[in-house]
Amino acid sequence: MKSLPTSEELLINIRKWSEKLQEHHWQAGRTWYKHANQLCIALSEETGAPIANVCGVLAALSPQVSWDVNIRSCEAVVRLGKIDKAYTGYKANVEKAYACLMADPLEILGGLKVLAFYKNILDPVSSEDVTIDTHIGRVLFDKMSLESNEVSYLFSKRGNLEAQEVIQKESRRHKVRPHVLQAALWVCVRELAQARADKDQLPLYIK
Repeated sequence: MKSLPTSEELLINIRKWSEKLQEHHWQAGRTWYKHANQLCIALSEETGAPIANVCGVLAALSPQVSWDVNIRSCEAVVRLGKIDKAYTGYKANVEKAYACLMADPLEILGGLKVLAFYKNILDPVSSEDVTIDTHIGRVLFDKMSLESNEVSYLFSKRGNLEAQEVIQKESRRHKVRPHVLQAALWVCVRELAQARADKDQLPLYIK
């Protein structure tokens, strides 16, 4: 098992990947969280649920599900008060989603990844948070298959904060919000992962 890279090595890998980004990656990065925010605004206006609560529901249901399922499940919880039958995530996250309807999501949501996802969707104009997931881990470690110690580090407090810092630093070089760079990299690495994965592995790379 190899030792973990230093912050300087992580930044080198981020810069290596940022140089691979094409215009459609940047366009996706610039619009991804804005579109997610607009979806939540529309659902908030339709149902009367506060926008922060809607974003909380969406974030709570996000781990280990595709974006389409994430959206449909959020809509079901906000509109109907029950989870969509297509939801494939964790039961505990459904309970958090229900709780987010009635309380401040910041008091309900746990995990640095989910909290960053929530903040980026709620306020894509000024958020400085970075959503750190396995796709970004593949960029940080410059490899498509992560080892167990790399995954553990990525989702630890120390690893998450270090990953956020290097992406924030690189985003300043490109003069964009950190979540814009993160989303652009996310789309880029997902394309490569899907191209390399066989049919049975593809669900592992959806989100």
